[in-house]
Amino acid sequence: MKGAARALPWLYALLARAVLASCRVVRLGREGVERLEREGRTWIYTAWHENTGASVALERGRRLAMMASDSRDGEYIARGIELLGNIPVRGSSSKGGAKAAKAMTRWLRDGHSAAVTPDGPRGPCRVMQSGALWIGALSGAPLVPYHVAATREWVLAKTWDRHRFPRPFSTVYVGIGEPYVVDRARLQADEAAVLAEYGARMAANAARTEQAARG
Repeated sequence: MKGAARALPWLYALLARAVLASCRVVRLGREGVERLEREGRTWIYTAWHENTGASVALERGRRLAMMASDSRDGEYIARGIELLGNIPVRGSSSKGGAKAAKAMTRWLRDGHSAAVTPDGPRGPCRVMQSGALWIGALSGAPLVPYHVAATREWVLAKTWDRHRFPRPFSTVYVGIGEPYVVDRARLQADEAAVLAEYGARMAANAARTEQAARG
């Protein structure tokens, strides 16, 4: 990072903390994750790319291994992840994917849960890619749908994912789906079917969360 760009992750971390401190946060469906915690197991949150800014801040200080691409934008995201108390893992489905998947698997096996964006880093928006499924299959950690919606939001309409972040003093809903264990043999035999099945779970969790935010 050079010049003023060095300040961007710090500015993001500061503003994200301040905005979310003014919000009421409601978590929906955390029972499955609580069960995994009691069993001493790790898991992989899967959130659409549009939720990156919000989800990194909402899960601050949890020492989650979070995927950030090897692009220049990914460098800013990685620093923001680190500033908010989580662990950046560089790579994506389009660049450095195999290396990142192996690194993520190591963190999971070492006792850290993780977070990935299964439609990132380039989209299409809300369309599952297979990388998250393979991390789940290799590590044995279940995937957990994760979605954020707020009663009032900023939306970056010109970005490919229509990135969004809660506005101050809004109510923020965090929807957490049931854990999903990826069957490696089934994934190898019919990747498209597993993608469709888990994609439907992601869509249902997002719809439930957005319905709660609409009241």
